[in-house]
Amino acid sequence: MAGTLTGLNRRGSRWYLNIVVWPDLREVYGKRAMNIALGTSDRREATLLGTLKRAEWLADFEAKRSELNPSPVDAITPDMATLLAARIRAAVLGRDDNLRSDLPLLADMARMRRKRGGLSIPQATPNEPRIDDLSGATEEEREEFADLNAFFDGKAAVSLAGQNLAAVLPMAQAEAAKLGVSFDAKTPGAREALLACLKAYRTAHKEVTLRDAGEVVDTPVVLSKPEALKPAKARTLRDVFCKWKTSGDSARSADSIAVYDRALKQFEGQHIGIPLEAITREIGNTYRTWLRENCNTTKTARDRLTNIKSLLKFAHETLEWIPKQPWRGLDIKTTTTNKRRAWTDDELKTLFTAPLHTAYALPDARYGGRDAAYWIPLMGLYTGTRLGELCQLRTADVQKVEDIHVLVLTNEGEGQSIKSDASHRSVPIHSELIRLGFLKYVEAVKKTRSNSLWPALPLRKGKPSDFFGRWFGEHCKALGLTPTFHYLRHTVRPLMRKAGHSEGTMDKVTGHKTVGSIGTTVYDHRTLQEVQEAVEAIQYPALKLAVVEPYAAS
Repeated sequence: MAGTLTGLNRRGSRWYLNIVVWPDLREVYGKRAMNIALGTSDRREATLLGTLKRAEWLADFEAKRSELNPSPVDAITPDMATLLAARIRAAVLGRDDNLRSDLPLLADMARMRRKRGGLSIPQATPNEPRIDDLSGATEEEREEFADLNAFFDGKAAVSLAGQNLAAVLPMAQAEAAKLGVSFDAKTPGAREALLACLKAYRTAHKEVTLRDAGEVVDTPVVLSKPEALKPAKARTLRDVFCKWKTSGDSARSADSIAVYDRALKQFEGQHIGIPLEAITREIGNTYRTWLRENCNTTKTARDRLTNIKSLLKFAHETLEWIPKQPWRGLDIKTTTTNKRRAWTDDELKTLFTAPLHTAYALPDARYGGRDAAYWIPLMGLYTGTRLGELCQLRTADVQKVEDIHVLVLTNEGEGQSIKSDASHRSVPIHSELIRLGFLKYVEAVKKTRSNSLWPALPLRKGKPSDFFGRWFGEHCKALGLTPTFHYLRHTVRPLMRKAGHSEGTMDKVTGHKTVGSIGTTVYDHRTLQEVQEAVEAIQYPALKLAVVEPYAAS
């Protein structure tokens, strides 16, 4: 019983093979599928012939795809240069073979020759009329063809004499594309390869003129996949990562690069050297299971999976290296293990009754930033502003708008960044901060001509809160406290909500994007006075803060 062959079908008594053209090649072949006659009514014979025919067409598809999507080479080796030169010589001689056998074309060339001759050549029948297709070209046709070949030979000679490598670059690139690789003039070894190609081009045209003189010059056969050309190195997810790092309107942050690199190294540990095109959905599902079993938390597992998915998406949508993102839809459900909460009254008392805030005992630790250690926690307490936004403040960011003292949070200063468009905002300065002497502190810093509001605070590039965040964590740990600085954002919102302020107004304070009930962004315009009222609603009756000296920057 003959095996089943995909696409085998019968019309009447004859068998055909239906082959679906690969989606990315349909424009090239001009059709979505082709039904090929197998020339037999015997099913067994049709199955055998169809299997061979399918293999031929799939090989043709693969070769065409390689030509359309060549892989760039890191350098052109001497062997590759020799191969390209040989292919160019064969191409020139092969084209000459085709032209010599194209009798209608030769006849047209002869007619053009007579037309150019005008009165000097009578409009008469050629002196060697063609008897049949076996008799070849007439004398007039041979002369016209020889003149044309001499012209091209001369141009090739001039190009070689001047080493005009540009003359042969397009042809060399076309031959490379047929082998599935690409290069440009800047590729290492390109100049040497182009010179070899130019010499071969000149040699081939010289040999064409020898054919015109009756010499025997055979067209060489160059294998389509010779051993001299090593297969292009298969692209990997690491290659995608290298492209991703420098993509976009601005360079990726060092933290983002490090996060993706860790995820990629973890994936590579499970799939060493796997080609990009071999990363299937099945592999993604297997890797997802591995992450669930080997990561400390489901959030970490999900983040690692998301990082790899992002690289695959970049490879598909931006680089167009793969036909689709194979892991689309794969996910890992997470359970929150470290829920954020508000600081309790007792925790706030412990933090703000330490010597730092009762005696202005500034830390010696460099990451504490001296005066920053005193003011930044207080500003977080009374504004809910992100730590990174506070650390990068400049003296110029403390302004008076509509008779209200505000912090202008922006990314316009050197080294400044914000989380999103909604983070661009002006936050009124709480009256308690003014009572404690914040504005006096700002004036003292301005006298030092410092642009930064915290002259002694070191900022990490791309993540200004990193150094201070480390110090604050150690400071809290020393006091026996476990909440993080970010918990202050969860502390201020309930206080504003209890005072009757809307989500939109609170978002204007904290820099969140206001989202409607159906998930759409809400664009409303609350006045600065309304926002100030929300800020002033942040009150801590159980916390008694004393004014301490000095106000000046230390």
